[in-house]
Amino acid sequence: MVRERAGTMSYVELSHEMGVPAFEGRAMPLSIATLASVVLAGLCVEGASGALIAGWNMNGVDPAVASTMVASTGTGILDFNAFGGNAGILLGTTMGALEGEAAGDSLSITNSNFNGVGMTFAFDATGYRDLALSFAVRRSATGFASNRIDWWNGTDWSPMGSFGASSTTWDLRAFDFASTAAANDRYAIFRIVIDGATSTSGSIRFDNVQFTGTAVPAHGALALLGFAGIIARRRR
Repeated sequence: MVRERAGTMSYVELSHEMGVPAFEGRAMPLSIATLASVVLAGLCVEGASGALIAGWNMNGVDPAVASTMVASTGTGILDFNAFGGNAGILLGTTMGALEGEAAGDSLSITNSNFNGVGMTFAFDATGYRDLALSFAVRRSATGFASNRIDWWNGTDWSPMGSFGASSTTWDLRAFDFASTAAANDRYAIFRIVIDGATSTSGSIRFDNVQFTGTAVPAHGALALLGFAGIIARRRR
């Protein structure tokens, strides 16, 4: 792995440090693309939607036992205490799930009396930026059709987006917060607020809630990438 080294290094020394083979007593020429790829190899590997910070597959959720649930992947806590005995369990889905996870359970909320009420997700986003959220959702015919996402900005709740839900099939909802400063590189709290139910039997269910983000490179890695750019310019 590339490590930061004190002092100024020559091009040859840097090449040797990074394991580039020598040729006639000198380091072989190193392109900017090659150098960058070596540096980035030591950073967090991310999928198309970013690195998974915290996720809840809802399998094993049991509102009769506890109104909170720790993240099934990563570190975080889900709090749905505000729904009391109206939180329950329904059949889940593999939509939006990690590979190999079973459909299992989903968290459901019933009763139009809970229009405007939310559940919160808290997790440590230190070391990440450009946060995003995805989850699977489904409602009953009279269930919660007008819902929103809020972020706690340290003083108050800030609306981040809204969503509906199908009454006939599971939907996958995704929200990209990259254009905002939402919880970048710090502790994050989001909530899902449900609304729009038209009867006390109306319900909604959630599954496979995932918060992802882009890993922030360490200072040493960024310095090496910058040095790689200097090398490339000098070779032109």
